[in-house]
This record gives sequence, C-alpha cells and structure tokens, in this order.
Amino acid sequence: MEAKMAANEPRFILYDELALEKGRVEMALHFNQSRSSEYYYFNKFDLVKQTQPPLAPGEKYFVSSQRQGEEVVLREFEMASLAVKEFNSRMEGAREIRGAAQLYVGASLQDSRELATMGDGKLINIDREFYKPLKDPAPGQTFYVEKGNGFTLEQGLNLLEGRSVHRSDVLDISKKEYSAWVKLDFDGERDRGGNFRTKTFTENYGFDLSAVLDRFEFKELANPDWKAELEDTLRNGDRAVVNVDLEGKAVKMLVEAVPEFKQLNLYSMEGKSIKREQYLKEEKIAEVGATKDKEVKKGREQQAGISV
Repeated sequence: MEAKMAANEPRFILYDELALEKGRVEMALHFNQSRSSEYYYFNKFDLVKQTQPPLAPGEKYFVSSQRQGEEVVLREFEMASLAVKEFNSRMEGAREIRGAAQLYVGASLQDSRELATMGDGKLINIDREFYKPLKDPAPGQTFYVEKGNGFTLEQGLNLLEGRSVHRSDVLDISKKEYSAWVKLDFDGERDRGGNFRTKTFTENYGFDLSAVLDRFEFKELANPDWKAELEDTLRNGDRAVVNVDLEGKAVKMLVEAVPEFKQLNLYSMEGKSIKREQYLKEEKIAEVGATKDKEVKKGREQQAGISV
C-alpha cells in the first residue's frame, strides 16, 4: 500500500481472501487519490464467494481494450470477477462505440494466454475452461463506503452468506434515512454492474427482533445486558451463540435473524439446521398450535361454504 502511494498512483486495489468451510471469499479493497490533495480514500470493496482454485503465484488477469479512434487501455486484476466485470463493461460499451477487448491470464501480458475476445460488442472467442466464470460469475457484491451504503466488511460477508443486516441509515430515493433490515436477492436479476439487488424490510414489515427472541428459552434473555448484546450481534448479520437447557443438559447453539419470515433460524455449533419448536417457551408452543388449529378449522368451513 505504501509503495503504491509513494508512486503517486491515482487509484489502486489491495487483495486478500478468507477461507470458508466451502471455498473462500476473495476481497478487493479500492483506493482512490483525492483530486484536490495527495491523500487517498477508501472508496469501495468487492467480496466474491469463490469455489474455483486461485491463480498460480505471480499470475494476473489482463483486460486490454480499445475503442475506435482511442488509445489501448490495459488494466490488471488479481480476481477473476473483477476482470470479467471490466471485460463485460467494455463489451457493453462497444455496442454503441465500435471497439474490441481481450482478456488474458499469466505472469505478464507477453507470457499470457487468451481467455476471451470480443469485437463490436460480440463475443468472438472464449476459452472452454473460462466459459463458466465469464457467463455465470461467482456470487459477489460491491459495497460502497458511503452513508446509506456503508456496510462494514463483516456485514458484507454476512450478506453474501445469505443473512440479513439491520441498518439505521438506509437512504430512500430522496436521500432520506430510514431503518430497515437488508438482504441480498440471490433469486432476482443482477443490476448492470453485476451486483445483486437488495430486499429491505422496514419497521412497518412487522419483524420485532426483541419480541421474537422472547418466544425462546435462551438463557441470555434473563439478563437485559446479555439480551441487548445478543440483539446487536443479530442485527449485524452474525450468527450468535446462545445457551439452552435440553433434557437437563446445557447446550450451545447458533441463532440467526430471518426478518423476511419474521423468525429465527437455529443451528448446531457444526452448522446443522435445528427445529426451533423444541426451544420455544411452553405458552408460545400452545399459541402456535392454537393458530394452526384455527387455520385448519377456517379452511374446512370455507370448503363447506360457510362465511367466516
């Protein structure tokens, strides 16, 4: 980082990765130099869940592009997802202004091999082994470090794992702040930048974390300070460790908030899903049973033509 700043580079990327149980998460931290001073600022970061093996030591991706009447632009990346995003953006732009782009991999551009080529917005050639990364990129997201979008790295990882994060500074179209739970929509179409769109669940949606927690027999709920700490952990999108009694034995388990379904999910310490019903308070179990009986009765009456 110091070397890039000393070289007065206008922008640069730092790379890192974290190991997961299945695969790994690649990280790219983007830094831009201020236009009015020599200082740099942290602009955004990319997170990508990757199951493909990493590049060989010393290798990089190269994206070379040229629009009609312009100079050749060459960019280097250490993450396949960023190279693909750059290549696709050049291909999209070439549909309006004639141009060409090539994507390579290797220790240097001279010693690299070609992975994909496009001309005038059309894919001309693609390496068979690179077809999936190009056409079906690994799940990833760009997070901007600014108000209303300023998720922390930890929150970004939790979102990429499919969990929800609570923010009190989400911005609407008019730039007005509001509180909401945020979740990535993995089932919907991605935006033009290749990012997943988000689902938001505001207070009006009806998910009350404190009330939902009170349905369960977690020992942490007996102490207000412990409960507050538990709620903060869940709002951050983390899986929290809780303690319960099971047949007279103390048991630890993991819990996560699921605002979309106004519920909590429970897991063993090994990550195996657990049925939540056996850890509900007795009166809550009775309420659930009564609700189900009422729904069944209502359904039978409706089938019989009885108005309810």
